[in-house]
Amino acid sequence: MIALLISDTDTFVDRLEQIVAPCGFDIIRYRSAVKALDNIEEIRPHAVFISTADFPRHWKTIVQYIRSDTARDETVIVLLINDRFSNDEADKAIHIGVQAMIREDGAGSGDDKTLRDLFSRYQFVDDTRSERLISRIRDRTSFLFTNPLNDTIITGKVENLLDDEIRFKPDAPGAVADLSEGEPIADCTLKIGEKVFSLDCHVKKAGPMMILGVSGNREELASAIELTLRS
Repeated sequence: MIALLISDTDTFVDRLEQIVAPCGFDIIRYRSAVKALDNIEEIRPHAVFISTADFPRHWKTIVQYIRSDTARDETVIVLLINDRFSNDEADKAIHIGVQAMIREDGAGSGDDKTLRDLFSRYQFVDDTRSERLISRIRDRTSFLFTNPLNDTIITGKVENLLDDEIRFKPDAPGAVADLSEGEPIADCTLKIGEKVFSLDCHVKKAGPMMILGVSGNREELASAIELTLRS
């Protein structure tokens, strides 16, 4: 799948790759809005990211052009905004078919989750590539923690990994049966390749397939995940 980035500045490039690569996207970038518009028909992107700071007069034209020929669920459109982007412009963006607006400078604390939820909702996942990436994570990642309620060391398999979430299958599900949603788990150990992280987590979903939220170290963790996916 293809994510089209229309931006003249480099601020968002690395961050976008960290977010979309695990979902199976390849990024094509244009620094010129006019050239991007000329080639959209040929590229046929699944997702389009447009910098409103770089192209304040072009983003509406690009969105309207895409929406004139594409159903809403065929191309996700995301605007990269800054403090100069007004509420009136945001209302207009939603009206003409923009699905999300996120901070281009990375200052929006929930923006990464917004994008992942958006891709999940529109089911933009390349099954073959996604499974290959997930298999790579499983092969090169290990995780363990101590159950804070009974001091049992919990081992198992990492089934999937994001910078804010770990999907974990414990070897002994009975040993985590007393953990409930929201339970904090301090000093978890995550190893990605040769890199070891000490993480504070919390239970988002209990059971034989756990989902653990991750606090702190997210930028460093995201970099390690990206290196694993690339190697």
